[in-house]
Amino acid sequence: MRIHDDDDTAHDAATAAPNEDESMSSDDSPSRTPDDTDDANAAADDRSTDARSPPTAERSASGDTSATGFDRIKTRHAVGVAVILAVAAGLLVAPGVYGAVTGPDGTVAVVEIDGTIDSATAQHVEDNLRDARTNDSIEAVVLEVDSGGGLPAQSERMYAAVDRTASVMPVYAAVDTLGASGAYLAIAPADRIYVAPSAQAVGSVGVAGTAPAPSGPNAGTTGPDKRGSDPNTQRERRQTLANLFLENVLEQRGEEIELDREAIAHADAYLGTEAVENGFADRFGFVDGAVADAASEAGLDDYAVDTRRTESRISGGIPLLEQDDGTVVVVDGSEKQFGDGLILAVAPQAWDETVGDDVIMTSYTGQVPADGDAADAMIDDTATVNGGDGE
Repeated sequence: MRIHDDDDTAHDAATAAPNEDESMSSDDSPSRTPDDTDDANAAADDRSTDARSPPTAERSASGDTSATGFDRIKTRHAVGVAVILAVAAGLLVAPGVYGAVTGPDGTVAVVEIDGTIDSATAQHVEDNLRDARTNDSIEAVVLEVDSGGGLPAQSERMYAAVDRTASVMPVYAAVDTLGASGAYLAIAPADRIYVAPSAQAVGSVGVAGTAPAPSGPNAGTTGPDKRGSDPNTQRERRQTLANLFLENVLEQRGEEIELDREAIAHADAYLGTEAVENGFADRFGFVDGAVADAASEAGLDDYAVDTRRTESRISGGIPLLEQDDGTVVVVDGSEKQFGDGLILAVAPQAWDETVGDDVIMTSYTGQVPADGDAADAMIDDTATVNGGDGE
């Protein structure tokens, strides 16, 4: 206590000293009494309180502002929830509405190659592939194949149409039971060939025809060869077509087929399992798998399938008629004769099913002869029965 009093005394003395100096320096300054000091302190306290505490009305107004702000927050929260719900509902509904309006991304056309290849088959394939190339909605093509071949020229027409289409969009082929000879030539330009594991005949790169027979001048014709050319000329022509067949296949699938030229020219027909192993086909599969893969290759996530079938199923047999003199001619549905000894691009199985044991024929391979004389040596002059692989 004493120490505290001493400090207070010292402090009062230090405070009083300047006041005394001020009093000595200014006679006009009034002296401050204790009562004046207390009144000043009280006024200062009042001002301090007024500064800290707003009037009652102002406080009330401030309280109202706080309440309004809270209400705004609640309102904004409710609006935000409503917006989120609306967006969520839109996401659920929009795909269906969008799909209904826009439809699929594109179409995969499935074009059938069925039965014996003749003019009607070639026209069917050409027309539908032309439509696929000019139709903006079609993005890919799948060839559904079940044919053992037919006429060489018509097979080449189909080959050209497939090659042209494959240059502008994915073209896949799927072989069911038969995809041989002229039918195989037609699908050779496809980007990918699928076969059923149990397919009975794939490949058979070669041509066939009845055994050449000598012919002489005939009454009623305008020239000695009007009835038919001599055997050597027939052989040469058939060999030329066989070589063209082989060259086309090598051009399109030479890198995939693991057989050499001579083995390919043997004109063998392979089972589906063998065809995948030796490269005549790319993989096992059916039409549905080929469609899905073709759509994926074309970049279609959502697609439609447009199947183009022949108007009437084409007969599976080769339209052959045997004339009274023993010669064989090929005819179409109108019974119009194409000529005797006509060259056919058919698999042995197709020939067997149609002709049987009664008609003798000779198969020709795609081997390239060294010269004209060698051509005769490379062709088996002894006719083979039932479409054997005579060379």
